[in-house]
Amino acid sequence: MIMVAFKTRFNSASCLFRCILLSIRELIFSGIIPSARSGRTLPRLTLLLTIHIPVHMIISNSDRFNNTDIPQKLSIYLMTTNALLNLCGYIFIVLLYRHSIQTIFNRKIPTLQRDKNGCILAEPHPAIKSFNTHLSMLRPLEILFRFITAPLRVLPDVIVLGETRCGTTNLCGHLVSVAEASSSSSPRSGEINGERMRHIKCYTPFCPWAFPELDHKESFYFVGHYLGIVDPYFYRMAFPLKITRWWEERVLGNIFFCFDGCAQYLTSPSAPYLIASAYQNENSGSGEYIPPSLVACVRDPVDQAVSWWKYENNACSWGESMGLTEWNTTLRSNDYPPKSIGDALNFSQSSFIRNAYADAELLAKKLTTQQTSSKPFFYRIKRLPNWSITWPGGQLSTIGRSGKYSENVNRYNNVFNSFKRKPRSGFVHIVSIENQSRGRLLKAELHPIFADCMARSAHRGSNQTNCTNLMTSIDFAIDRMCAEDNFNTSRRRNSGRSLANSELEPSSFDIEELTKYFDSKLPDK
Repeated sequence: MIMVAFKTRFNSASCLFRCILLSIRELIFSGIIPSARSGRTLPRLTLLLTIHIPVHMIISNSDRFNNTDIPQKLSIYLMTTNALLNLCGYIFIVLLYRHSIQTIFNRKIPTLQRDKNGCILAEPHPAIKSFNTHLSMLRPLEILFRFITAPLRVLPDVIVLGETRCGTTNLCGHLVSVAEASSSSSPRSGEINGERMRHIKCYTPFCPWAFPELDHKESFYFVGHYLGIVDPYFYRMAFPLKITRWWEERVLGNIFFCFDGCAQYLTSPSAPYLIASAYQNENSGSGEYIPPSLVACVRDPVDQAVSWWKYENNACSWGESMGLTEWNTTLRSNDYPPKSIGDALNFSQSSFIRNAYADAELLAKKLTTQQTSSKPFFYRIKRLPNWSITWPGGQLSTIGRSGKYSENVNRYNNVFNSFKRKPRSGFVHIVSIENQSRGRLLKAELHPIFADCMARSAHRGSNQTNCTNLMTSIDFAIDRMCAEDNFNTSRRRNSGRSLANSELEPSSFDIEELTKYFDSKLPDK
């Protein structure tokens, strides 16, 4: 009996040891090295540290440096700094990974697999594959740096609120194209109708995800991707430094603007209050509350629901390919994910989801009115609980809700009016997805968006107080960008794809039910 017990424990220890070794090998060769090649800062510092250690030993034992200890001290300082950055980076990325799996992918973190005798299988840890994927996409050190420097940064002039699958990526691309047109096609004389032509400088938002469809487009700040942090004050962490804006406007005389294009904001029950609060506390030259230019992209609600259903289910398939097989029913519910788009519609109208959205909205109201200490040491960062991220009930809880454009837009108008001393009829510009591929119609959509930007520029005292003169340069750039012989209709980067699982394809009955639902809820569809 003693020998059998000893053999069992030895086998268990041996399997555990092999599991650790295989996991380390998988982490290095499938995670750190490929991520460093793709440009991620943290893995590159890790490889640099492994090279620096033997180099430091050579410097310490070399006779050439016996007469001075400066190289050795410098090497120690650099190596210590790198080690601290690695320590902070990996602690933070583990927290981000855990948060992402539970609230964004709506899954449980994979655990060690055991055989029928209870011994750990001699294979890499099941979580390594999904962790390596996050290591290749996340920017932990950059996030920490931007939170530290948030007081030195600006807020965006344009926020594209969504809706998902309604052309937000396309519209953000057009905003960048306007700036490109001003730089590449300015008149030789430098003047337009006697007015000085100004170059437009567009700065895109920081994105925590190095993913082509998301990078330089959306910050994901107010939907809680940064460990649930949604503090309005730190929203500016995703945008340029104040000195950059000063340099562009005061020194170079350019037109400066930056934007955020997070498609999840429009349906979010908490985002309107948090965004409005961020701008209420912004200091402007006149002391007046100047909101950003808010934009909502729309399309036929049935088409939007079907497109979002396909997109999100493909994301679920991607999660499964990373080894994420167990759903986080504790956080969401046993009904998530819905098995069909019809089930998703019923799920979004259930009392569970209605109560969750109402609770999230109430929580956001409390966060924006919560008093914080004037002493930075006692400042408590405002966070959303996991159940309310990124949408209460999960991403597919928005089927049927995201198509209620009037209701969602009115919520923003009401919230911003409650923060502004001088109410106005509307704050949100509506842009149809169909108009984004037609130069003449797109021009009419872009003009009021930039007009709001220039109002912010004039009120912050940027030495560009004449909005009319600024709009002359902007209208010229828009005309050039939207010209029929030069208009790029292929700007869209986030086009729809067919479902990876064809069994989830919406049936004609599902489409009919969606049509009936939106006809009853949105008669002015």
